Amino acid sequence: MITYTKQQIQDLASNALHQACSHIQDALDIKTGDVGGIFFTGEPQDIIESILQDYIKTEIQFKNLEEEFE
Repeated sequence: MITYTKQQIQDLASNALHQACSHIQDALDIKTGDVGGIFFTGEPQDIIESILQDYIKTEIQFKNLEEEFE
């Protein structure tokens, strides 16, 4: 069984959001992350990171279930 701290899950979610923004900026040939930094400050960032944290927790749960049956 794999366990992750709350901080590790928060870090994964934050990194996922940053990578998503970077991917979009690269595809649009955007040279800076200024707009993304402004757009994803406060409530929008909190909402998306919360959704990603829930997703991460679900993936961990399913991974642990799969390992129980191996």
